[in-house]
Amino acid sequence: MGHETEWVNLKLFTVGPVACYPEVLEAMGQQMYSHRSKEYFSLHYETVKLLQTFLETQNQVFLFSSTGSGFMEASVRNCVRKTMVCCINGSFGERFSEVAVANGRAVVKLEPPLGEPILPNELDDLLKRHPEAEAVAITHNETSAGLINPLKELVAIVKAYDKLIFVDAVSSMGGTEIKVDEWGIDVCFSSSQKCFGVPPGLGIGSVSERALKVSETAVNKGWYFDFKVWEEDQKQGVGTPVTPAIPQIAGLSTALKMIEKRGGKRWYFDLYRERNLRIRTGIERLGLSTFPRPGYESPTVNCINTPEEVDGSIVYDKMREKGFELAKGYGALKKKTFRAGNMGYIEMADIDLMLKALEDVLSSL
Repeated sequence: MGHETEWVNLKLFTVGPVACYPEVLEAMGQQMYSHRSKEYFSLHYETVKLLQTFLETQNQVFLFSSTGSGFMEASVRNCVRKTMVCCINGSFGERFSEVAVANGRAVVKLEPPLGEPILPNELDDLLKRHPEAEAVAITHNETSAGLINPLKELVAIVKAYDKLIFVDAVSSMGGTEIKVDEWGIDVCFSSSQKCFGVPPGLGIGSVSERALKVSETAVNKGWYFDFKVWEEDQKQGVGTPVTPAIPQIAGLSTALKMIEKRGGKRWYFDLYRERNLRIRTGIERLGLSTFPRPGYESPTVNCINTPEEVDGSIVYDKMREKGFELAKGYGALKKKTFRAGNMGYIEMADIDLMLKALEDVLSSL
């Protein structure tokens, strides 16, 4: 007998995939067309242009049929021959290191205590001691710890040493300011299922001319994520070298146009700030605190310390029973935290309902 999927109707405060905007779901529900048709080419180049404007870049923007981790691997294989620096604040910074090692690269780690940001003076000191490093990878917003790093200042340090800079912006792109060209970011990537409120399946990234030049002479970089292969097809007007995730691209294009129509990215960033502050103020009113160092809290996800001797997964399970999907603690923080994201389609009234449910859960423990 076949197994029927049981769909649940939960209010999502996850860290991805997130609830999608109704306009996005409508756009994604259209009939397919060929990825070599004029309809797709129009969609593709319109979306690329929208992203270039959003990220304030003239760099190539590629739409990978993958998650952001595909871009993570691509940056290593295209742009690092021997050694790179990985800045680690938690599990996803560690993933960048694991990807580099899996591809045969040596990694120098900059890893402050969990909950602490990467500080410019620390990165400066490390680069002085490791001139052999060709590139630096920074996780802008460490989802596992609910922490955001001072990206603009860190990129400035990297550029002072003339190194390539890779930015994992998976849970920050769309939720806070990133100025790719002004700051000098070589590879800046994200995923569709985070701040833009689109289903998973699309890796989004900008690649600088310098990174493309380095890629020209890279060896053993594979084919699927070869920046030069993607650049060639994009410049020739055929979009992508492989079948793209057309529904996700249609959804992303719709989300970007929706943002522009409602007030532009400044409006969107303000919305994220307002929703995040509402959640953080609410959990503080309940006697809870956030995990990272004050002043470095993520604008898109709150990592919340559980009450004494309470397993974070218990809070998560009880919130599900009340109709709210939060996110469990991750990695080393799995038992002592839980997380509440504010990415994607979330109404202010839903935040208030979630906080009331959380109050009830805490009083029952």
